[in-house]
Amino acid sequence: MPIYEYRCGNCGEVNEFLVLDRNEELNCKSCNSQNLEKLLSAHNTIASSHGSAPKVPGSCCGTPDSCGSPGSCCSG
Repeated sequence: MPIYEYRCGNCGEVNEFLVLDRNEELNCKSCNSQNLEKLLSAHNTIASSHGSAPKVPGSCCGTPDSCGSPGSCCSG
């Protein structure tokens, strides 16, 4: 089911809507305005020609193998 993001032209709030009917009227959830601009959203898909997703080392800040290392973003 398609979920779309829209930015309100009146208050600037970003809203997510599950759109089942293209003719459905959408209103901002904050100010009830219909002045909405559809945003482009990146989806989270990994394409692989081998049929499985590549293994990526875990991390908490985007740097591979950084968690728990001295000076890493995760060390306290």
